[in-house]
Formats: sequence, structure tokens, C-alpha cells
Amino acid sequence: MNYTDEDLQKKFDDGNFPLDSIDAQAYHKVFDALNREPEYTLPVYFADRLLTLIESKGKAREIPSDNFWLGLGLFSFIIALIVAFILTGFKLSVGAFRFFAGYPGLIIFGIAFILVLNWVDKKIIRKVEAF
Repeated sequence: MNYTDEDLQKKFDDGNFPLDSIDAQAYHKVFDALNREPEYTLPVYFADRLLTLIESKGKAREIPSDNFWLGLGLFSFIIALIVAFILTGFKLSVGAFRFFAGYPGLIIFGIAFILVLNWVDKKIIRKVEAF
């Protein structure tokens, strides 16, 4: 005999559960399994590990974004440089760079200053803006 889900549920609630069909037996097993409490407990530091994982994924998303903008900036710079060379008829000569030979300290200071500013921006300024 075929029963609908409602019929099986009603008979099970009444205590007159028929086991004469495969559907009824399957329903009986499923309903018993659903009534049992799970025997699994979460680890003690589950929430802490979950928060750490979420935070690390957020930081992982920032890195590709930085790399994207760096790549886009470099690509744009190279395209602008090529266009400028073509429009001005630039000819490369080593003599143009002799000016820098007299200022090695200034060049080193400039590079170090830019790197320090970048570090301050990433470590301090962006963290303050997050609050």
C-alpha cells in the first residue's frame, strides 16, 4: 500500500506506524535519524579559528588588489614613456645621466625616503583609517 508523506507522518505521530512498504520503512528510518541529537561537538577554539581564517582571507584579497594597481601603474607608465619617446624623437645617450653622478647621496636618500613613506602608509595610515 502506498502512503503519502502526510499519511505516514500522521500515522507515526499516532503511534500506528505501518511497515508494510519500502517507502514506509525508509520514512521510519529517516524520521528516527532526524529525531536523534547529533553526537558532534565543536572544538573549544572553533570561533577563534574561524575569525582568524576570515581575517586572513580579507588580507589575502588586499594583496592582489595592490598588485593589480601596481601592474596597471607600471603598464600606464611604460605606455606614456613610449608615446613621449615617439612624439619627441628621443635619442638615448649616456651623457644625459652624467648630472646624477655628482649626487649619489641625494639619489640614495630619495629612494630610501620613498620606501619609508610607503612603509608608513601600509603599517600606520591604513590601519588608522580602518577605525
